[in-house]
Amino acid sequence: MNDTTRAGLLLNAANIPCEFFLKLCNDYQPSELFAGPTFWRELGLSEEQISRLSSLLAKDGWAERELEQVEALNARFITAKDIDYPAKLFDIIRPPVGLYVQGKVNLSLPSVSIVGTRKCSSYGQLTASGLARALAQNNIITISGGARGIDSHAHRGALSADGITIAVFGTSIDKIYPTENRDLFSRILERGAIISEYPLNSGGDKWHFPERNKIIAGLASRVVVVEAGEKSGALITATLARKIGRELWAVPGRINEEICKGTNKLISDGAKCLYDINAFIETFTGKSLQLDLFTDEKENVKPTNSPPELSDDEKVIYSLLQRQGGRLIDELISESKLDASSVQFALMSLEAEGLIIEKSGRYSASV
Repeated sequence: MNDTTRAGLLLNAANIPCEFFLKLCNDYQPSELFAGPTFWRELGLSEEQISRLSSLLAKDGWAERELEQVEALNARFITAKDIDYPAKLFDIIRPPVGLYVQGKVNLSLPSVSIVGTRKCSSYGQLTASGLARALAQNNIITISGGARGIDSHAHRGALSADGITIAVFGTSIDKIYPTENRDLFSRILERGAIISEYPLNSGGDKWHFPERNKIIAGLASRVVVVEAGEKSGALITATLARKIGRELWAVPGRINEEICKGTNKLISDGAKCLYDINAFIETFTGKSLQLDLFTDEKENVKPTNSPPELSDDEKVIYSLLQRQGGRLIDELISESKLDASSVQFALMSLEAEGLIIEKSGRYSASV
């Protein structure tokens, strides 16, 4: 292992900003990092940062063991001084010192980030997968966060067209989250990559996920928000994209749907309106397209028709919850035109069948 990689691993794990790593490499020698606290203060590190770095160095041979484990995963660690570190990341606030990359893909190729809510509607699922499929058919990489909902359907859409897709983890690359996407992540590695800035064995701390959104925004030239409520984490990605000058697009939705309020407001605030996928792709290629983007969705999107064994009342309620989750009983009574007892009985039956879930009094179809 060379001194640049060793220094990068240590500074990254100690959560020390990239500017200090670049200063070390440009104004000094990477090997000088191991001179001790006096040099670290000269470099500009705070006492807290010095404490974190000291703790790592006290674990004799930590960087060597970390790299061995990375290589055992057929992965690599690239620093901000390596030629394959994506230059676009220098646009973001606090770019990572380095990236753990599992899979072989050029991170600097043309790409679009697709993000959105975890509790998406069937419309959102179809749109995310259809958009990613169109990107794949035009040799454009799809980037997303590997989460449930919009992220997963974007990854699957790209894979359905034999395209390349990149999942940016909020955990380390050796921690599968969510666990039900294990097979999806295996498929992603066949065609694309999984990346993370976090050292191995890092779990999904809550602050990791908003933080990783800066990489999702930074890696791509365009960010598309498919579906998002007013408090969706996808709006963090949208805000970050705006700050660094990325093209921000949003898919319009129904004005009475909670999961569309965030995206509709983005459009109102100046985001470009993605009203047609073919038209969006034409802005890349300059060619008029008429692609069939909403076929072959069996593995990507749950069927919108209710199972035949459900009662008529259950079919009505289930259909409403498939279109949009997070509904209260009163809302379902109003929208279904059923009486309260019928709605409550249908909800109990659907929940017993595992077709819906309830959280804080709000019901959603299982995703």
